[in-house]
Amino acid sequence: MFCRNDALVQDTWSYRLPEYIDRPSNVTYYRGDSATLYCAVKYLGTKQVIWKKRNELHPLTYGKMTYINDDDYTVDHNPHSDEWNLVIKNVQLKHAGEYECQISTTEDLRKYVQLNVIDEPAPPREAIKITGESFVEKGDKIRLTCNATGELFPPEDIDWFKDGLKIKANGTLGISILKFRIAETKTLHSRLEIDKADMRDIGVYICRSSELAVTRMDVMVLNEAKSGHQKIRPRSQDKTLMTQESTYIAETNHNKRENPNQSDASASTSAACSEIRVGNMYTTLLSMLCFFYVAVHIRNRTL
Repeated sequence: MFCRNDALVQDTWSYRLPEYIDRPSNVTYYRGDSATLYCAVKYLGTKQVIWKKRNELHPLTYGKMTYINDDDYTVDHNPHSDEWNLVIKNVQLKHAGEYECQISTTEDLRKYVQLNVIDEPAPPREAIKITGESFVEKGDKIRLTCNATGELFPPEDIDWFKDGLKIKANGTLGISILKFRIAETKTLHSRLEIDKADMRDIGVYICRSSELAVTRMDVMVLNEAKSGHQKIRPRSQDKTLMTQESTYIAETNHNKRENPNQSDASASTSAACSEIRVGNMYTTLLSMLCFFYVAVHIRNRTL
């Protein structure tokens, strides 16, 4: 009986060795970047995490405390978290090398992280971007794509908003949101589609990543007027009326040249006939009557 109780007490107080969680062991940054060296430990208990540069005697940090007089080194750790990441602000070539993430145990527990520094400033990077059509015809589909890029991993999520209100996928309303990650480019893609756009869909569309990077796009829906119900005279009819008008004027001028003694009354009559002509279906008939009237008048004057 004594042995069983003793074994129970011994099992209750048994010690579990800390274990490293898989994290990147080789990172690269541009000169001037804020570099993060990752180290995560589970079952840490009362032990401490120690960061030091390999082959150097003194540690850089112990727990959350910094052991050297350099404000560029800090430890990023949240309470009850397994992450104990070393952060180096304004990283330079002198910071490049191999670092150790040690655990203060009698056992030799350490993990190595290689830091590479590119000796040039970081190129401009767009953390988040929206692409798509800003102008959409009424009844067409709205398609917007948001690409969000993280420093080491793709962002966890992307949210869509319209005029400040969150958009959720809804098959009944014809709203769909598709998301997928590309690990190689550290990018999370999200595609928003809205079927049969109408005037209610006009507004400001906002894309926000879980890292709080935000961008926006204004979308306009064009309410195009349908011309099928409008009665518009074809341009060919206007051309016909213009041709008839030109023919009449030419014939009148020819008659004047052949009869220079005709009175001003004839000219007045011609002008009156010109005023009578209107662009409607009776144009041809009225023109013929005017021709006849003028011809008779001229014949009487010459007799």
